[in-house]
Amino acid sequence: MKFEVISVRVIKRDTAAILRKMHSNFRENCFPRPSGGCACTVKQKNGVETVETIENYDSDEQCKSDIAVQTIHDKKRLNVEIKDRYGNYKEDCFPLPSGGCRCVGKDKAGNEVVKKYDDGALCKSLQKSKRTVNERPSQNIRDPVRERAQANYRAVINELNEKFKGLKEGCFPRPKGCLCVIGKDRNGRDITERREKDRDCKCQPGERGHGCPISGA
Repeated sequence: MKFEVISVRVIKRDTAAILRKMHSNFRENCFPRPSGGCACTVKQKNGVETVETIENYDSDEQCKSDIAVQTIHDKKRLNVEIKDRYGNYKEDCFPLPSGGCRCVGKDKAGNEVVKKYDDGALCKSLQKSKRTVNERPSQNIRDPVRERAQANYRAVINELNEKFKGLKEGCFPRPKGCLCVIGKDRNGRDITERREKDRDCKCQPGERGHGCPISGA
């Protein structure tokens, strides 16, 4: 059954997300082993075909990404989390804690520019026309797989809501801590800073100033 296969994939994806949160600095497609170390899925060329194999590593250092690669992976994971929570947002648009969004685009010269929109409607993609009644799948048939997938999805949404709650302006959640835009370089590009501690990412009670225009978290 097609829907059942998709639902199982959703559960596997969310389970992988939880594991990656616990081991956020692991290389892509590497997962921790109970005995220590990790197992990594590696793609190798076998003639004209690409074959996936499993490589086992006993050292955590072999499992972890270097800082540059880890930063790229963090951005990819962040995009996945945001798309789960804000699936109808335009590509490269990120929600702001105070409302609206910040969108990354390019100017005529091909340079990256960041625009801020206070109106949430400007952040969203145009909705496709809804299915007619006859095209909609029946919702009366109980499907345990679908129910588990929906429960798992709600848990992910609740976790993301907590991640976004009280974040400072210009800060976005990461699997551990947050990524904050702290200024621009002389070329006009955003300068970002990784913060590991929750108190550095979120407005504390009574805090006012840059990133916390309203009193309290």
